[in-house]
Amino acid sequence: MKQARESLDEAQALLADGMDTGFVLTNLYYAFYYPILALMNEGQVPTTMQSVTLGLFEQQYIQSGILKKEYYDAVRQVFEVKPKCSGVKTPVSGEEIDRLKFIAGAFIQDVEAYLEPKPAA
Repeated sequence: MKQARESLDEAQALLADGMDTGFVLTNLYYAFYYPILALMNEGQVPTTMQSVTLGLFEQQYIQSGILKKEYYDAVRQVFEVKPKCSGVKTPVSGEEIDRLKFIAGAFIQDVEAYLEPKPAA
């Protein structure tokens, strides 16, 4: 979860410095992806390729209602628009990046709350 917060902070710093949105989107993606990995690890769900991990996340945490669907929608959007190895970039507005940053922050908080140790009964 520390890596997720660091990725979100770095995305904000890059944006403030006027850096290329591709760098910002890559950091936003990891701000979403690291909490997903933490959830998979906590649930002892094996992680493989990113696309498979996202599918398992949707199945186990979104469809079951544990976490909000807007989180899955946002992570899928960032996954689709972040720069690929091919170098092709998808333009994303500043407003959209701000919205995704906000959702990433809320997602990190909700996952941290979910992962907090529960008091013994």
